[in-house]
Amino acid sequence: MEREKNLHASVPQALLTQAEKAAKQEHISLDELVSDAMERRLKDLRRQNLRAYGEAQAGKIGVTSEEDVDRVIHEFREEERTRQNNERGR
Repeated sequence: MEREKNLHASVPQALLTQAEKAAKQEHISLDELVSDAMERRLKDLRRQNLRAYGEAQAGKIGVTSEEDVDRVIHEFREEERTRQNNERGR
C-alpha cells in the first residue's frame, strides 16, 4: 500500500464549504475528494504536455491539417508494405 502524507493547505472558506458539501454528496471523505481533484489535475497536465509534444513533432514534419495526417498515415503504410514485401523477397 502506498504511504500517505498529511498535507496542510490554505483554501478560501467558500471553496472548503463547497468541497465539504461535494464530499458529503458523493459519500467520500474530504481527503478522497482532494486526492481525486489532484489526480485529475495532474492527468490534465500530462495530457496537455503530451498534446504540446505531439503538435511540436507534427510541426517538425510539416503536418498542419487533418489532410496532412491522412497523407502521412498513407505514406507510412505504403512504406511498411514495401518494406515487408522486400523482406519476403530475401
